[in-house]
Amino acid sequence: MSFPKWFHPTSVGLSRFILLLVLMLPCSAAYPDYPEIKELKSGDILFKQLQEDLQKYFAAAVPSTKESFPPLRFFIYHYSGEKDIFSIAARLNLPYDTLATLNSVENPADFRKLEHVLIPNMPGIFVPVSPSPGFQEILYSLRAQSTEPGGKFQRVIISDRKGSRAFLFYLGESFHTLERAYFLNILFRFPLPLGRLTSGYGMRKDPFTGHPRFHHGIDLAAPAGTDVFAARDGIVAKAGTDSVLGNYVFIFHKGGFQTLYGHLSSIKVSLKQRVTSGTIIGKVGSTGMATGPHLHFEIRQKDGSKDPVPLLPLERQKD
Repeated sequence: MSFPKWFHPTSVGLSRFILLLVLMLPCSAAYPDYPEIKELKSGDILFKQLQEDLQKYFAAAVPSTKESFPPLRFFIYHYSGEKDIFSIAARLNLPYDTLATLNSVENPADFRKLEHVLIPNMPGIFVPVSPSPGFQEILYSLRAQSTEPGGKFQRVIISDRKGSRAFLFYLGESFHTLERAYFLNILFRFPLPLGRLTSGYGMRKDPFTGHPRFHHGIDLAAPAGTDVFAARDGIVAKAGTDSVLGNYVFIFHKGGFQTLYGHLSSIKVSLKQRVTSGTIIGKVGSTGMATGPHLHFEIRQKDGSKDPVPLLPLERQKD
């Protein structure tokens, strides 16, 4: 690095010199070992190299060819939030699944907070070896801990000024349905800190009459007094007592969804109260027609019930 003639370390204090030196470093210092794409245009030589690697990947992905995949490598791009993850992914010719998992973002809004985007030269899913609770935990539980034969993966280390992170890279894979729903925020959070599914959605034998009856939700067993969480942001539409459901809370959500929580021992919210995902709305109980402490949980849309299981991260709960 060259300095102007007027500038010399002896002309300023040592601490000021060090500070100026840091400020003069390029912004890509966050990822010092990865080349920086300046523009997402063919005139940028690194962007062009990325596209050439992707062409090699797509050619090798065809089973009938004998082409080999290019070595995995990474680029960075300074991101100022002017476009969303979907636009950036489309410009790069990469799935947004790939950018989301490599950059450890849990939803599209988090992506806009990035200063730098790390970009691989091939599509796939990056699963952290040491996942954080939430989305990373779902990625890990569905892939790294799966006992079923899965796709090939390789272990990679991503280094930046905060340290090193280890990932398992699943070449060419994309989000599972559950992962995509969670990322796009169309999924509901688990309404208990921990619970066990004891009765599913659909036809079942009524525990009181013994006759077949359609069960419009799921039953989650948990100790009496366990906190019950709002499964998503919304507004309390009803809160009261029913002869069957006992103490219950009914919440309206965006997108025409509603959630119902029944058999509560107590209710902690009031009518028309606005709640966020994770707000404690009550406690597990056995009020109404219940054989023991549990939460009856329903998801409805346009006045029709839906099976909650595909919309809940049940893989994270213990059986």
